Amino acid sequence: MKRFLYLICIMIAVSACKEVFEAPPQSFLKVSFLNSSTKATISPKVSVLGVGLEKMWVKDSVLKEILLPLSVNDTTSYLISFDAKNDTITFIHETIQKYASMESGFYFEYKLQSIDFTNNRIDSILITDSLVTKKWNENIKLYLHPLPSGNN
Repeated sequence: MKRFLYLICIMIAVSACKEVFEAPPQSFLKVSFLNSSTKATISPKVSVLGVGLEKMWVKDSVLKEILLPLSVNDTTSYLISFDAKNDTITFIHETIQKYASMESGFYFEYKLQSIDFTNNRIDSILITDSLVTKKWNENIKLYLHPLPSGNN
């Protein structure tokens, strides 16, 4: 009986120490890369730097898609290198604050309004889903000019 009470006390003490904080969900823009000539999915070597930020989001990674965070401001800009060719992309969006729960608080969702970009390696961009939510589905298709060597 003494062991049983000891076991119950330990279980109560351990369960009382449980952390109740849950991190709020995050909304990321999901980008897929395609060849502008063949429309096939490609995997370029990608580096991503947020304009005005010091730390790279992605550095020299071979990717067929990427998740990008958006700013709480109305615009978010990235300098993106595709196989050593640099382009700048600016996302113009509406920011919507959402309530998740008492434990995790608020998070942001976004509504894409337009996209400005340079044309060094980027041929065109298609918005497939303008609502950027905590469910990471494809939001844009980014069509890249093929490399002269035919690798991508």
